[in-house]
Amino acid sequence: MTLLSTRMTRARSIMADAGIGALAFVPGPNFSYLTGVHLHLMERATLFVLTCEGGCLAVMPSLERQKWSAAMPEAETFYWTDAEGPSNAIAALAKAIGTDTPLGIEGLRMRAAEYLALLRHWDAAAIIDADLVLAELRLLKDATEISELRRAIGISESALGEVHHAGIGGRSEAEITARLKSAMLAHGATGFAFDPIVLTGANSANPHGSPGDRVVQPGDALLIDFGASFGNMHADITRTVFCAHASDDHARLYETIATANAAGKAAAMPANKIGDVDAAATDVLSAAGYSELILHKTGHGLGREVHEAPQVARANGAPQRPGMVFTVEPGLYREAEVGIRIEDNILITEDGHECLTSYTKELLTLA
Repeated sequence: MTLLSTRMTRARSIMADAGIGALAFVPGPNFSYLTGVHLHLMERATLFVLTCEGGCLAVMPSLERQKWSAAMPEAETFYWTDAEGPSNAIAALAKAIGTDTPLGIEGLRMRAAEYLALLRHWDAAAIIDADLVLAELRLLKDATEISELRRAIGISESALGEVHHAGIGGRSEAEITARLKSAMLAHGATGFAFDPIVLTGANSANPHGSPGDRVVQPGDALLIDFGASFGNMHADITRTVFCAHASDDHARLYETIATANAAGKAAAMPANKIGDVDAAATDVLSAAGYSELILHKTGHGLGREVHEAPQVARANGAPQRPGMVFTVEPGLYREAEVGIRIEDNILITEDGHECLTSYTKELLTLA
């Protein structure tokens, strides 16, 4: 059995357990995970459908015929041209599946255009948001995915080391961002997991701020949240350093976050719930008197998407399972002054966890 057929078999098992007769995917992480085909989500309606009974169907723009038929010759595919539009192809898909079949869709990814096209053939009650069900599909990473993730992380850490070595004082957030991107590509990145978040001084207090022209000054924190992509996988790493020196207050914040990061990772093991990681890290921050500076949960799943299942939040009572990958990224943010975050990527193993990130978490002061 091939890797893709194994994944499809698992998808069908998930469908059967949830009482879903068919699953419809649009181009994106699940689509490529199951088919090995990477297509852009563009104006042309594109659907891949698995049925519980073993069916494999698709609605495909004719310009993708060569690529699709070579990769998925077994799929019953309804092609359509720009001149005719997708309506007939979607009608043929509906007839082949049967409109009395409960149809699961990707609620967070499928657009209104595809949903409304399906709604012409299925009753609204028969179209099911299957996102919670689909979270199980990619929850446990296989050996190929873990290998690609290791490579993405290695590239990321090498690039960050170059940026730090080049110095940060007097450089703008935008300049550091450009250097970081160039270094990731030079080390073999196939892309960027997301636009790097490079923030200094008061800007660093915005967890998802955008780099600008602010220049790093002595005493400033410099927060860099970034990741290289390699193959299908994405790294997601954050390190915070200081220019020239750190104040006693900022150093205390940093050491508290480092302790919280270590506590969260210590709770990463199959015997525990996912929420235990968030509880362990957040309790350290709260016990140090910084509750009002906590703005987010401790982490999120990582893989083909930068944010995916599982969510590392206290309320998540699901068990940790070998093969899960998630971030541990406690942070503290004092508005208009400073933000500090330390983020590692964790793989759950049979007897504990492996920290895939190795870049130092010591408090660094750089010129």
